[in-house]
Amino acid sequence: MKNLRDINAALRQWNSDRKRFPLIAATLPEAIDLMVLVMRAGLDFQVAMQHYLERGPAGPLRDELATMQAEVRTGTPRLDALRRLHERVREPGLQETVRTIIQGIELGSSLTPILRVQAQALRKARSYQAEKRAAVAPLQLMIPLFVFIFPTLFIVLFGPLVLSFIQNKAGS
Repeated sequence: MKNLRDINAALRQWNSDRKRFPLIAATLPEAIDLMVLVMRAGLDFQVAMQHYLERGPAGPLRDELATMQAEVRTGTPRLDALRRLHERVREPGLQETVRTIIQGIELGSSLTPILRVQAQALRKARSYQAEKRAAVAPLQLMIPLFVFIFPTLFIVLFGPLVLSFIQNKAGS
């Protein structure tokens, strides 16, 4: 019975993640841009994060970043909070961003150019995925075309011809 509950919980988590991850991936570049803008004004990463949490759109990304910010406020070191975010959210774009932030903090480099490049890379990846989906769309349209449209078209075009042929056969 316990094993069944574990499977049920895992399926619920998978379903939740399946809905949340595209939303996180969609809002991540804009969130990074907003933080870069604040950081270019001379403020640090934590203030930029707080600025995004106050003014950013509501959604799963903001919720996860708010959780991370709350961990930092309660005394968790920033790197540990970032690592927990990395483990908690399995969205590849966010994981890569968190990984680069951690590396930048550990190396002591400025996060502004790192985050700017990361936002551009995420946009390119999203554009590539959209092009990929657009290339597959015509192939996916072939199945409904052959199953629904062509048979109907054949019935409309050849139905009267078959009926007249049957009537001529019956009349002869």
